[in-house]
Amino acid sequence: MMNKFKKSVVVGFILVVSVTLLSAASNAKELYQKTQEIDLGTQSIESIIDTFSMLREQVVKEMQTAREDLADARSRRDSEAYKEAYGRLVELGAYDITQEQTDRLLMRILQEEEPARGTYAGWLFENSAFYHPSLRMDFTLSGDGYHYSFNQRISQKPGTQITLPDGSQIRASSSQVGLLAGWGLTPDTVEYLPGASIAMPYTDQTLYAVWRNSVSFKDSVSGIDVLHEDVSPGSQIAVPDVQAPDDSFRFVGWYDRSTRELIADEDFTTIEGKGAAFEAIWKSLKIEAVNPLYYAVDSIPTRTQVKIGFSLLNQGNVALEGLVAKLSTTDPQVTLLNDTVSLGGISAGMHRTNNSWMSTSEQVEIAGERNTFVLVISANIPKGTVVPFTVTLTDASGVQWTSGFSLTVK
Repeated sequence: MMNKFKKSVVVGFILVVSVTLLSAASNAKELYQKTQEIDLGTQSIESIIDTFSMLREQVVKEMQTAREDLADARSRRDSEAYKEAYGRLVELGAYDITQEQTDRLLMRILQEEEPARGTYAGWLFENSAFYHPSLRMDFTLSGDGYHYSFNQRISQKPGTQITLPDGSQIRASSSQVGLLAGWGLTPDTVEYLPGASIAMPYTDQTLYAVWRNSVSFKDSVSGIDVLHEDVSPGSQIAVPDVQAPDDSFRFVGWYDRSTRELIADEDFTTIEGKGAAFEAIWKSLKIEAVNPLYYAVDSIPTRTQVKIGFSLLNQGNVALEGLVAKLSTTDPQVTLLNDTVSLGGISAGMHRTNNSWMSTSEQVEIAGERNTFVLVISANIPKGTVVPFTVTLTDASGVQWTSGFSLTVK
């Protein structure tokens, strides 16, 4: 009798637990109905988010089950089961935040203080297909013989840091439009400087490019940054002096990329049009390394054809074209079988060896016998002799760089 009573209690307990769990595990359709009944005007945002989060979790679970049923029906070629599972997937896909709910929620969120506003807006961005605020940068300008248009649209999670375009990213002649002073919420007022980093807004916003009649001189090498504002056509502007950081730098001049105007030796320049954006152009070539192939620099054999390779770095801000390297020595005991190597070009800030096919972002190993200097040291030269060499590099415009190195006879 006692055993029967215990069994009845256990069975009753299991039934109670099962009913409780069943009622707690509401299906996606019931949860979706609850989201349609939420009072978005008075209910707390936290509870609203919790309700929609529960719906999304349940939808994900039921979609996974529906996909499994779909695959099973396909494998069994059961068309009715396939249609039923597919119908469930379609229905579950519709259980989402609506446009109206999104708009009403956003209205509530924008009334919150930070950081809660950012947190809630981030959740809405990730959970509603109808909330994707955009930031648009707009520039359209026309005149006699020209028309410029720039339009960029960004959509990111609210609060994400966005870098605004600077003048170098907008192709427009400085003499026709002036210089980019910044970006504004209106076409005439600068709100943000060019290249500034701002937070992605909560709602769609348009920033307008604001231009000013100005002339700038910028030099990343010597640090010069000069701005002349409110200039007018015909203005005489002093050209800044520059100082090379070392003897490998050759100053080419001040260059406006938008108008292709180059100021080489002038102390003053006359402004034509609304402005100019000059940057200092430098050529600089550094020989990073000169190495004999297969032999140490302090153990060079005599009566052997020795190949010499080298590595270069373009330290300037302009590509070097038509480079030719020439090897020379003052020692008569050395015969240069090949003293000239043609290299082609090296992009600004890039590396290249004597026989690499293109410029590289990092220095690479000197290797390979193609396109090398070749020399032979006489057997009459005493052991331990240090032989001096000079490498002269010349670009297509005739600018030269020289560097010395030495080899020791074995």
